[in-house]
Amino acid sequence: MPHPAKKKLSKKRSLGVHIKMNTENFSRKMLSIAVNHRDGGVMVTPHLQNWGDIVTSELTVPASGGLVPDEAGYVITGPDNKPKLHYHRSGMSSVQPQKFMGGEGRKTIHLPSLDELDGVQIFSVAARVPAKLPWDQKVNKGDIFNIMDLAGVRTLLLSAVIYDRNKIPAGSVGGMDAIDPVSFASNHNNAVLVDLSGYGLEAVLVLHFRPMPETLPDFAADFSLVSFHQDRLTTDGGVAIHDGPGIPYAALLHPIPAVHEFHQTSALDPVISTIENRPPPPGNA
Repeated sequence: MPHPAKKKLSKKRSLGVHIKMNTENFSRKMLSIAVNHRDGGVMVTPHLQNWGDIVTSELTVPASGGLVPDEAGYVITGPDNKPKLHYHRSGMSSVQPQKFMGGEGRKTIHLPSLDELDGVQIFSVAARVPAKLPWDQKVNKGDIFNIMDLAGVRTLLLSAVIYDRNKIPAGSVGGMDAIDPVSFASNHNNAVLVDLSGYGLEAVLVLHFRPMPETLPDFAADFSLVSFHQDRLTTDGGVAIHDGPGIPYAALLHPIPAVHEFHQTSALDPVISTIENRPPPPGNA
């Protein structure tokens, strides 16, 4: 059978991530996700234009353990210079205000290459909702739209996990459009798959949404976008973008679910099996 076309995010626009609260009749835009067409790295921009100061920082591991921000190295900007997270294909993960040039204001850690990862979380979002997430943003065709239909949601945790694309049947990810990279998990309302193979990266980025009635800890910022490798968090630390009082909060997904736990990867197998294994017509045995 011919291999389906590679799913590809448009180079002209990013992929919006929107949420809708049970108590609101409109959606709110939380993130934009894009792929760097040069190296296949994943880029994430939070939508915080309604907020005040936005902080980028490095998260370090002190001798006593734990994970704390390097407050002396905070880079503070306003909504007119929104920071961006970039997990490069090489494994370098950085946060930097977008209007800064070169390495100005950049915070960086070095993690494994995206090509090496399978079942590894590479970033998280922890947000008090709805807070100040913008509600006047257009939902474009192909954007991700998560409806939090439970009453009393006060917190949203989002975990982004990279899975090896080669272990997932080709026809089980991607939308109805031949080049649409986004598909919703078949067995779970709060997981979305983004196929990155169109950029030569044999990986699928899965966004696991976790709406919760509990509030974030008092020390946590109202919004945190943190990049890390979950198995090396306590040794290598991370980089973060946060806003609101408090410090960045890393939302770890544990344990990391296997793809088959939330998505039916063999959905097309019965059809293929019927075609390939049907009995031969009479006289051709």
